[in-house]
Amino acid sequence: MAIPYEMVHGTGITTVEENNEWRFGEQDGGVVSVTLVPELFNVDDEALKNKYLTGLGPNATTIYIRSGIPLALITSGDNKGAYGPYDPNATDGRQTAIAGLLESTVAVNITYQGWDVDDVYVGLRYRGDIIKSKLPVVPADDAVWQGDFYDVDEDVVTPLSAKASTEPAPAPGIADGSVTTAKIAAKAVTKDKIADGVIPTVPAAPTWANISGKPAAAAAVADAPTTGDNVCPNAAKLNSVLAILRSAGLLTK
Repeated sequence: MAIPYEMVHGTGITTVEENNEWRFGEQDGGVVSVTLVPELFNVDDEALKNKYLTGLGPNATTIYIRSGIPLALITSGDNKGAYGPYDPNATDGRQTAIAGLLESTVAVNITYQGWDVDDVYVGLRYRGDIIKSKLPVVPADDAVWQGDFYDVDEDVVTPLSAKASTEPAPAPGIADGSVTTAKIAAKAVTKDKIADGVIPTVPAAPTWANISGKPAAAAAVADAPTTGDNVCPNAAKLNSVLAILRSAGLLTK
């Protein structure tokens, strides 16, 4: 079962809530230190800001970034290499994938100069069992998760990281005009035959006996006589030649 942890602080002016219900049980390890950009949590969307922050109020001098917020790596701009909230609508790299979750609440001091954080070096949880629906900001189902996370909800465990695609891999195509295409065309091989695993029959080498469009055989030619008054000189050799021509279909007997 999940072990929730919730702490409420009343200051008389604002209420600070720390809700760790997104954790499923106690877990050791699985945390690395990264640099956070706190200003990225100060968004114009009030509904989203209230998901990111707690302790907000007109007279608040300290507010808190909630733990469990999905973080993403910034890959472009002045803050390249640091981390901010995962945002599918961002353009600085934070739209690509969820690198992990903010491990602990971060205190932010509100000053005349703006936001001031004592230490922007924070913990990023890159693996663990969580309850995704309890996160301060719940990512869409198609969000890409890095690390090694499992969503445990009502004893149903769903892997979030490195989901295997359910779409079949596309069949490799053959570029038109390629050498491969020419060879395949010469053998009367089609893409459908390749997909079905059919090996086409290669026609036999052409001969006079099987070639199409050959002329009709000549009229019958009898063997040269080897006996009698009309015996033919070298009749045996001549008859051998006639036999070859008949076998090739050039003569009949």
